[in-house]
Amino acid sequence: MNSKKIFLLVLFAAATVLAQTGCSSQSNSPQNLANASPTPAVDGSASPVAGDATANSAATNSSNVAGGSGAANLPAGGSANPGMTSGNTGASNMNAPASGSSAGAPPPPPPRVFTLAAGTPLSVWTTSTISTKTAKSGDSFTGTLGQPIVDGDWVVAKKGATVSGVIADADEGGRVKGVASLTLQVTRLTLADGRTVDLSTSKITRQAKTTKKKDAVKVGIGAGAGAVIGGIMGGKKGAAIGAGTGAGAGTGVVLATKGDPAVIGSESQLTFRTTSPVKITKQ
Repeated sequence: MNSKKIFLLVLFAAATVLAQTGCSSQSNSPQNLANASPTPAVDGSASPVAGDATANSAATNSSNVAGGSGAANLPAGGSANPGMTSGNTGASNMNAPASGSSAGAPPPPPPRVFTLAAGTPLSVWTTSTISTKTAKSGDSFTGTLGQPIVDGDWVVAKKGATVSGVIADADEGGRVKGVASLTLQVTRLTLADGRTVDLSTSKITRQAKTTKKKDAVKVGIGAGAGAVIGGIMGGKKGAAIGAGTGAGAGTGVVLATKGDPAVIGSESQLTFRTTSPVKITKQ
């Protein structure tokens, strides 16, 4: 065999080897493995191949990303996964408060407050007669409010509301000097809703009428009676002595008798003024 034929045989053999090597590589490529049919197992079930395992792993990662946090299953490139975005959106919606819940309700408005300022006049009508004959210092008295207390559309205290007070002083008057007097002060007011509030008000004093005229009449009557008796007993001189004696007796009667009592009649109108502010909260 000549050299030319030998060269051709060697070339043909090399081509054959190369062709076989290429076919084997093509049959083992990932694409072919993925498309290959599963090899039946002995018991008839399908045996997964490498391509199926890769597909199942990808499907599992996709499911985890869509339903969970997705942080550990992000692709190596770091790009966002549409499935993860969808799953996170659903989770945030589940945790968001429902519409109209208490978390979004506005806070209630503050309670309404009215201040009864210092110096406010309070018209009070007494409900019973108060006299130094019976009243003592520290006793209480009652009256009714003459005018309502109003703040816009809010009636704080109604007209006729009960007013309570104290007799700060009840002086019967001395036998030698002075006249009887009564001093009153309001301490409590009843509101329109039934509550009561403490008040501090100015004091009102009422004195008894003076008895100078009555005292003069008593002295005169005593002097006249003494003069008559003295005249009968001893003429003019006796009358003069009797008049002096009678006048002295009349003066003694005046000094021994107390003056008229101080009296504030029932349904008397008195005006007090608050001396300190009072805050009243609406209920």
